[in-house]
Amino acid sequence: MKTGLWLLLVAGVVAGPGWYIYARFFSGQLLASHPLQQSAAVQSITQTVSLDQGPIGIVLKGNIGGRRFGPENRADFAIEVRQNGQLLSKEVLVFVDAKTASDTAPDRTPNRLGLAPITLTRGGTLEISVTATGEQSLPVHELMLDIRGGVRPSPMHWLLAGALLAVGAAIMLILGSRR
Repeated sequence: MKTGLWLLLVAGVVAGPGWYIYARFFSGQLLASHPLQQSAAVQSITQTVSLDQGPIGIVLKGNIGGRRFGPENRADFAIEVRQNGQLLSKEVLVFVDAKTASDTAPDRTPNRLGLAPITLTRGGTLEISVTATGEQSLPVHELMLDIRGGVRPSPMHWLLAGALLAVGAAIMLILGSRR
């Protein structure tokens, strides 16, 4: 019985958060990787894509070093993706870092942020603009923009809900069986 409960727990974690992380940041094929600067000046990147390379994933990667004590520090980046002048996606991605004296958890600050997958209606040239916005109180090192082709869409909401339900049920059953 306990083996089945642990399998339910693992299946819930893999089906929910695991699938989301894989689909958003690692699926598909790397088409290009471009180094960026943490600058308020607009940085423009162009990438030619074909229709069969879609959906396209845009991933912003960076290294913020270790967590520091003190107030929240952040670095906001506005990203716009256009194809032939038509806006396909516009989002602000935020690196955040903060730690208090009572926070004993290891570093959980994300080093990858991604746009929702972009569905292509035709091939052509993507124009991607990246701009550091706001105060920029957090220095981001090794800033890169990855363009991925053939990314998997994020899981449906019912799959995430089912996965979370499986995780919760497994935890409750495991804890209940220990009594």
